[in-house]
Parts: sequence; structure tokens; C-alpha cells
Amino acid sequence: MHETQEVLPGLNILSIDGGAVGGLTSLVVLEEAMHRLQGLQNSDKLSIPANQFDLIAGTGTGGISACMLGRLEMPIDKAIDEYRKLMKVVFAEKKLVGPTTYKKTKLQRALRSMIREATGNEEEPMLRREIDGSKCKTAVFAMAKNNLRACLPVLFRSYRAVANPSPDCAIWEALQATMAHPDLFKSIEIDSSLGQQSFVGGELGCSNPIGHVLSEAKKLYPDRHVACILSIGAGHARIIQVLDPKRLQKITRTRDVEAAMQMATDSERLANEMAIRFNNISGVYFRFNVDQEIQSMPPGSSGRLDEVAHARAYLRMSEVTEAMEQAVQSISERRATIATEFIDGQIPRQAKKRHPELKRCPALTPVYTGCVAESNQVESCITSYGDNQRVCVICGLGGVGKTQLALNVIQRTRDKWDHIIYLDASSSEVIENALRDFAITKGVGETYGDALTWMEYCPKRWLLVFDNADDRSVKLGQYIPGGHRGSIIITTRLTELTVQAKGPGSTCRLSGMRPEDALALLIKTARLEDRALANGEMEAATALLQDFGYLALAIVHAGAYIGRIQSISITQYRGLFLSSRQRILERSGEFQGTIDGYGKTVYTTWRMNYELLKKESQLMLWLIAFLHYDNINEAFFKRAASNMWLNEDVVPPTKIEQAARYHVRQYLGTFIDSAGQWDGMKFKDVMADLASCSLIDFDHVNLAYSVHVLVQEWASTVITQSPGLALECTTTLISMSIDFNSLADPDANSFSLERQLGAHINSIMRHKYHVEVNHAHKFANVCFQMGQWNHAKSLEERVLETYRRLFGDEHLATLGSIYNLISIYISLGLCEEAEKIGVKALDTYKQLLGEEHISTLRMMGALSLVHAELGQIATTERLQSQILDAYKTRLGEEHPATLKIRSYLMATYSRLGQWIRAEQLGAQVLTSCQRALGEDHPETLAAMGNLAAINLELGRWDAAQNMQVQVLDKCKKMLGEEHPHTLHAMSNNASIYSFCGQWVEAEKLQSHVLAVRKRVLGEEHPHTLLSMNNLASIYSRLREQDKAEQLLSHVLNIHERLLGKDHPVTLTSMSNLAAAHTSLGRWREAVEIGTEILTARERVLGIEHPDTLETMAILGLGFSLGGALDLAKPLQLGVMDARKRLLGEEHPDTIKIMSDLAFTYAKLGQITDAKSLLATAITVSERSLGNQHPNTKSYRANMTYIKIVGYLNNGRLRSLVGSGTVMFGFSAITCVCFVLLRFVSHWLYYTFYWGRDFVLM
Repeated sequence: MHETQEVLPGLNILSIDGGAVGGLTSLVVLEEAMHRLQGLQNSDKLSIPANQFDLIAGTGTGGISACMLGRLEMPIDKAIDEYRKLMKVVFAEKKLVGPTTYKKTKLQRALRSMIREATGNEEEPMLRREIDGSKCKTAVFAMAKNNLRACLPVLFRSYRAVANPSPDCAIWEALQATMAHPDLFKSIEIDSSLGQQSFVGGELGCSNPIGHVLSEAKKLYPDRHVACILSIGAGHARIIQVLDPKRLQKITRTRDVEAAMQMATDSERLANEMAIRFNNISGVYFRFNVDQEIQSMPPGSSGRLDEVAHARAYLRMSEVTEAMEQAVQSISERRATIATEFIDGQIPRQAKKRHPELKRCPALTPVYTGCVAESNQVESCITSYGDNQRVCVICGLGGVGKTQLALNVIQRTRDKWDHIIYLDASSSEVIENALRDFAITKGVGETYGDALTWMEYCPKRWLLVFDNADDRSVKLGQYIPGGHRGSIIITTRLTELTVQAKGPGSTCRLSGMRPEDALALLIKTARLEDRALANGEMEAATALLQDFGYLALAIVHAGAYIGRIQSISITQYRGLFLSSRQRILERSGEFQGTIDGYGKTVYTTWRMNYELLKKESQLMLWLIAFLHYDNINEAFFKRAASNMWLNEDVVPPTKIEQAARYHVRQYLGTFIDSAGQWDGMKFKDVMADLASCSLIDFDHVNLAYSVHVLVQEWASTVITQSPGLALECTTTLISMSIDFNSLADPDANSFSLERQLGAHINSIMRHKYHVEVNHAHKFANVCFQMGQWNHAKSLEERVLETYRRLFGDEHLATLGSIYNLISIYISLGLCEEAEKIGVKALDTYKQLLGEEHISTLRMMGALSLVHAELGQIATTERLQSQILDAYKTRLGEEHPATLKIRSYLMATYSRLGQWIRAEQLGAQVLTSCQRALGEDHPETLAAMGNLAAINLELGRWDAAQNMQVQVLDKCKKMLGEEHPHTLHAMSNNASIYSFCGQWVEAEKLQSHVLAVRKRVLGEEHPHTLLSMNNLASIYSRLREQDKAEQLLSHVLNIHERLLGKDHPVTLTSMSNLAAAHTSLGRWREAVEIGTEILTARERVLGIEHPDTLETMAILGLGFSLGGALDLAKPLQLGVMDARKRLLGEEHPDTIKIMSDLAFTYAKLGQITDAKSLLATAITVSERSLGNQHPNTKSYRANMTYIKIVGYLNNGRLRSLVGSGTVMFGFSAITCVCFVLLRFVSHWLYYTFYWGRDFVLM
């Protein structure tokens, strides 16, 4: 049976009569057919005639229509517009004298203009230069002027013919020839190999060309069958009246032209003959001819084109409507009904019967690539020997390559089967006909049941393939043979058919290709194997495949297009795709058919399943069309349903907002049960309906749904709502799902949900530039919490602008938006802008509400944080102390707001180096929290963590570790392992391990925190990046400098991209990288980066900002270690003087710079100055930090080093050793090296500016 010829689909043929104004009615009739075809095929686009008919032919005005539709491939609405314009121009003005009524030159100019607009070349040839058997063929009829009596027309073809070849001419020449009726236009002369030939209009002897069209179809397709013959007339014939014209009538030409046209358009005689010819075969030949007064309209009747309304009335007639339905059905189904050998004569009744033919298994596409594991799985399933029948179900989204996978397995296993039965499983009728043909051919019966019985008992090995079993109405189980014999493959989009699977590995779910296989497929189909792709082309190819979601069908379409249009690069194709996705994907099948015979486009593969969906499932698809393709969570819909009646509007909703809310509330209401609760079962039923058609997938790990990126693109094209309303509905859904309570105090689950919301908000904003203000303030809040500060800034600035315009600067909504914007500006490092708007807003609050109103104090607190970031620590302390006093009076000692401002003030004391005051305040906060909130409240745990951080700075490592262990244990117990507070506690614990030198434990814990933050928050969230910084610090201390440098470079790149090069956080990342270079001995690179950082911080923060001074200190010590002492000394002196003035002499940073400068003095030989300065540093450190603080110990070690250097300079080291001052038997050089290493290790400890390892909660 492998040699059996495949039965091709039936041919569709369109023939259009000639007849002036009637030509327009012909197009109106065809337009109706295309509209009905669109509905029948469930298409979102009006069908293009060239895609539905294999041969389109016409004469006269019908020839122009045929050429527009077939050769120029115009959509029907475009053809109607062009025809109207053409008739209006050509017939607008009559000639007063001469043998013809209208000007040939006008016709010629109008035709050239139309063709130039359609093709870009007014001399476009009628004959297609490229050979493409899938293109619609077009023929136009004219008459040779010197051979009118024979009534044999000349065909101007768009394709090559062996016999009676067409004249080689331009399209406009062919059309002018078919229009050259002798009473209308002059004849046209066309050059040919036989010399010049003269042609007149085809209507003279061929006004209804149907007979000639069928003869041509028989020659073109000798071994094919016809499905539909559609003949469209231009108006019924009238009694022919030949009048003797008078002289005046010869001038105006009206009456004799009318008589000539009535004679020439007597096409009904032939139509009646055709009706008799096809009388015995129903559903093949269809004739439509408008008969309501159109025949009384003279040619050139441009002033009466509105009478095509008669055509509309004609089409509403019941018998016409019924005939049209049958015609459209025939066009769509393409049943192979009548052999072409019979269509040019009387068709006998028995001609419909034919010998059964078995469809051969199609050949595997030559560009098949990848799916090795899947092929092995399917092959293993169906070839496993045993006593049980094997049924392997290959399911997946349309276009992923299910059929090709099946064909690949068939090709690999062909020698294992005695019989291969390949069935198109698109409908029950098709399956039963194929099985019946198999039974007859094998001689085992005459019904499909006989074929199944034969397979049940056949002792030989057989393989039965059900391809494209995508129709739920087909009960596939009844066509699967019983018993234990044979193997079966089913390809389907319907996941419910997996219940038919039998045997190990019998369900093969196919999705996107692997990236490397996808790239190989693109290169093959684009015919690029013989040349290496440039870097730019390779990058474009990789990006294009990501755009496609690695969908096989889209890749083949793109490759076929690139391979066919060889002048286009992959980069150029991607540009076209990004700018015109829908148009490219809708036309994508035009070139692919030459590769694998699969002519469907990416979009048409999914349309049929869309109609199978329940209405509520279709509506769900509309809603998710504009979401991010991943992490579509039921919780969004549930929260939106619970919030949908809350009125949180600040600005009155617009009309589109109101309409969207109505639709979303109506839809979400269907998921609320009679008790007013969320009906999760009904929601899951809807999603299961979508998943059953492979339109969405479910992630069992993350418990969320996902949709292929191209399915999303397609889904947005089937929405019946306006695009603006559809997008607003999705925006409203996400806006309703935002819970401010969860944002204020998120648990692990809600934090993960907010992160997913952030991705969906970004997707909406990509589609929708202008987000309504009532949504924007919610979206800004989510973006801020997720660390997407630039998005938050653009949204909140739009909110503020709207509030100012509607309410003015002194409205509370405006001031609230400013408060939000200050936090965003601080995060983005825009502290001067934050200060500017904050000072003005604070003054407004004071005027409106008074200085001690809670809202005023709240704004003052925000402004204090701005001053802190600007390095104005004294101002920060003053403001926060003022706020604290007011809160104590207004709210009480233990109000949450009072405790919060105390925490802020404690952090300020820490920045001032006033650790004892910070400790005292931190202890007060902890005690108050424990008393007011309880031992295990999150605020209490945060207070304990902050106090642990201060103890760490004071060198009380054991106390810090004990506190932090308590915090971590309680966070785990109360909040869970992955709550943000728990992760903060873990990170702080890792920092304590680092301080204590327990690097391995620190690395283990910090790596865990980083992994969880990546998963929960995302790769680019600020907390995730902080974890990377902290882990890099630990790598450096473990002497894994390469790993540290790699991680820091990654963090720096992200900060530069998200925040900009001058953002304080970015500059901190640069400092960390400079430190890594230093530890690797790359002094030059470290100094270069340090200089760049210093320049930026002086410009952005000012010369006396703490961060700027820290950079100067690091750079000064770097110069000192590198031997550039003339640069180091003035830099360190400047830092010391500034810190004494700004921070005070007892601030730890002031003491550190004194120690650094002492080291430089020692290298300069100024031993006395070095000893004096370092002695002062030791005294101050002992007083402020304590005798046993690590810094104090380091300064003492440094003093020993300086003394040794002094002895070396004075030649006294030998006497020192001889006197026994150096103990434990160490040599002098060993002692020097030990002290030097101790000093340098201390310098590395505080110079590697990792930001704050320990996070204040």
C-alpha cells in the first residue's frame, strides 16, 4: 500500500462574465461568498480569493476582476475599490466623434496606474516569472481581430502553457485587449514572435467564458478532481434589438452601443447549457447572475453605480442564499468530486464513483531537525515487543511539529511494519472513508468496521497513524482496533486524548524546540548551511528564535521566507517581524509549502481550536493575551474578585475604565459561588479547557499557568472587543489584584505574587504607553517594592502631574504622591530632586495642617532620610530628634510610628559613629517592642536584629551572634524560611560569621540566601544584588578572588544598566570591584577605578559627603601602598581634617584615617609624626570603642610595625633582638613581615567597601 497515489484536494474554479457595470455586481456576489467563507472557517480575516481558488478566469470587465483577484492577489474589498475607481475614470467622459465611445488612452493610463500601485511596476508582465505551483492561476480572454468568425478566444495567462502559448505582454496590455469592445474602445496591437497582433474585447464571442475555462482546467490538471465551479454573471440577457442608427445617434453612440452590448452579453444561453451538463451532480456547479434591472444599465453607466444595491437584494433571495451556502461549503471542503476528464462534456451519474485510493504516508520534510529524545521515546513505545497493543499519543500546541515527529519515527521504523495505515483524523467521515477504502483494497470487506476487524486479527505487524485528531466531536476510541495487536500513533492538540495512551512512555508532550535545534532548523530552511553567519546575524537569529518561543512552525516559515527572498537577511527579517508580527504570521504559509507541503500559517493552526472553547474560556484567553506569558496565577483572579467592588479611585474613572470594569466584574462574577466565595473549581475548569487544546500549560512546580508567546500574539487578534478596551480589561484585572496590605507587610507567598505582578505590569506597559492614573499609582507601588525604580518613577510622576493639574499643589492627594516619589528618588540616588520637592511639600503641610500634624511629621521623616543620603548627618539627627519628641507627645512612647523613628535615629547615630548612643536607643526600642508587641512580633525581631548590628560594630561579636541566632530562629518559626525578614536575618547571620572569621559557614549561608532571593525576587532585585555583593566579599576573604571579581562585575553591569553610572549604588559596586582588583595585585586598575569613582562622587554627592571621603581614604591608602606617597599624604590629610570637622575626633572613620596617615608618615620616614598620630588614634579608640575592640587591637599592631620601621631606619633592630625585646625566638625579618601582614590585612578588612554587609531591618 505504500505505492498508492495520494488523493489531492479538489480544485476550485472561478469564472467571471464580461459586462460593464455588471462587473461590479459580480464582485459584490463574490464578496458575499468570501464573507460566508470567513464565518465557515472561523477566520478573523476576510478570505482572499487567490487563496481559495486554483484558477480564476474572466473576459471583458470580468477579465479585469479576474486579474485583480488572481494575478494581483487583491483582497475582495480592495478589488471592489479599485474597480470603482477604474470605471469612474474610464467611463467618465464620452467622445463626441469617432468609431468608439470612450478613449483608449484613458483606459491605458488607468490600468497602468492600478498595476503600478499593486506591484510597483506598471510594466509588470502577465506571465509570472517564478514557477510556483501553489499560486492561483489566472486567465483573461480576448478575441483576435482578424479571426472573429471562429469565436475562438485568445488566452492571456499568468502561467506557462505548452499548447497555444499566451502572448508575452504586460498585464495592462492583456486587460486592454479584453476590454477592447469595438463600440467602446479601439483595438490594441501587441508584439509577438509572429509580429504584431491586433486584439478586441473577449465579450464579442466569449461573454461567458465558462466553457473555455473548463477546457483550460482539463489541460492544466489532467489527473485531478474538481470540488467547485463558481460562475458569476453580469446580468440576464434581454431580447436582442438591433436598431438602425440615425446620424445623431452615430455621434452619441448610446443606442447602438446598448444593442451591441446586449448582443454581446447574451451569456445565459451558455449558462443554461452548463446547468444541463452538471444536472446529475449536485454541489459542484454554481451560477449566480444578478437579474434585477441591471440589464437595463448601459455600459459606462458610471453615474448609476449605486444600483449595485440590486445585487444585495438578489443575494437576500431564499433560493440564492441556499445556493450560496452550498457553494461556500463546497469551496471550503474541497472534496475531490469530479475528475477533470469529465468537466468539458456531459457528466454521467456514475462519474462520481471512483476506485478506492489509499492515502500514502507523507514524506518527512527534508529539513527535519532535533527532537531526538522525543523520537526515541515514541519509537521505543511503539516498537516494544510484547503481547499488548501500544498507543503513543503525541500532543502539543499546533505548530510544534507533532506530525513531523510522527513521520520521523515512521521513517526510522519503516522496515519493522508489514502495513502502515496513515489516516487524516480531522473528521469521522474522513476516517471512515479511509478505513473503508483500505478494506476494499485489501479485499477484506466494504466497511470501515471490516478494516478494524481485519487489524484485530491480523498476525502481521501493522502501524495505524491518526494524524491531526483535533476535533472533539470525533470519538476516536471507536476507530481504535480492539485486541492486543499492532501499534498506534495519535497526533493531537487535545490533551484529553492522552487517556488513549497505552504502554510505557506512551504520552509524548511536545513544546518549543531546544535552542540549538531551533537554530539548526532556521539555518537549514533559510538555505544558509554553506556560509558562516556573521556575529550580528547570529545574534539576530538567536533573538528571533526567542521571539518565536522556539515554535517549529514559525521557524520553518521564517526560514522559507528568507530562503526564498534571498536579498533579505535574518536581521532584516526580524525587523519586519517586530514591526508587523500579525501580517507576517498570517502570510507565513505562502513559502513554507514548498518545503514540507504544509501550507497553513502560524495563526490558522490555532483558529479551529479556538471555536471549540467554551465562551468563558475564550474570555479568559482574551484577558491573558496582554499579560506576561509566564506565571499566570489563580491568586490574581481571586484577589481581583475580592477587591472588584472597592472604590479606591482618586480621579473619576474615564469611560474606557468604566467599560473595562463592567466587563471584568461581569466575568469575575462567574467565579463567585452562591455563598459569595471564590469558586476555585470553576476557575480550574476554564483553565483546563484552554489546556486541553494545548493553548496554555500548567507548571506543577510553581503552581502557575503559562502561554506560548506566539499564542498570546494570536489571541490578541481574535478578541472581538476594540484593542483599547481589551487591553484596559487586562489592566483593570491586574490593578484590582493589587493588595496594599500585602505590599506593606508581605509574607513569603504574597511577596512571590507581587513579583509575578511586576512582570505582568511590565507586559501591560509595553502594550500600553498611557496607563490610567487610578491604575498607575498602584502599579508604581508594586514596581517600587520589586526594585523596579525607574518604572515606579515614570508611573508616580505621571500620577503627580495629573493630581497637580486636577487638584493643585496643596491637595492631600498631591502631597501623598510627593511622599511616594521621595522614596523612589532616594532609591534612584536623585536626592537633590527629592530634597527640592520634599522641602516644598513640608512647608505646604505645615501651612495646611500645622507643624505637629502626623502627616507633617511623616513628611519630615521622609525628608530626614534624604538629608542622610546627602551626607547631612547633623541635619538628619536634628530632624529625627524633633520628630521623635513630637511622636512621644502625640502618639506615646510605644506607638509603631514612634518606634520607627527611633530606629531611624539609631541608624543616624550609627552613621555618626556614636555607637554607645545608638546602642542605648536600640535597647530602648527593643524593650518597647517586646512590651507593646510581644517577643515574636516582626517589629520586635527587627529591633533585636538592629541591636545585634550595633553590637557587631562595637566588637561584641558573641553578643551580636547570640541575638542574631534568636532573630533567625524566630523568623523561621513565625514567618517561614523564605519570608523577606527571614532572609535578612540569614544574611545578617552570615555577616557575623564573616566578622568572626568563620568564612565557610558564612559562604554556605549567604549562598542559600542568594539562591532563594533569585527565585523569589528575581535576578535583578536590589536585595538579590546585595546578596551577590556579600557573597563576593566572602569569596575574597576565602582567597577565591576570581569568583569574587566575576560576581562583582555581574552586579556592576546590572547596576549600570538599571540605575546609571553615577548612582551611589553603582559607585559602591565600582568600589567593590576596585577592591577585588587590589586583592589580585592589579594596583593600576584599582587606582584607575578609584579615581573614576572619586570624580563621580565629588560631582554627584559633593566633596565632603561621607561616601566621597571614604573613596578619598581608600585611594589615599592605595597610593601609599603603591609608593605614590606624594599623592597619598595630601589626600589623607584632607580626609582627616574633613572627618574631624564633620564627624568629630572620636568617630571610627576619623580614627581609621589617622591610622592610615600614620602608615604613610612611616613610609616617608616621619616616624615621630607617625607614632604621635597613631598613639592619639589608639587612645581615642580605647575610649570610644573599648580596649578589646578589633579596631583598637589593629591600631596597636600597627604601632608595633611603625616602631620596627623606626628601629630599622636607626639601625637599632639588632640590639632590640639581642636584648630580648622580640620574644618567642622570631627573627627580626619574620617579626617585620608578621606585623606588616597584620597591618595590610586590617587595611583590606575595612577598605573593601562592600556596602553594608549587615542589613538594618
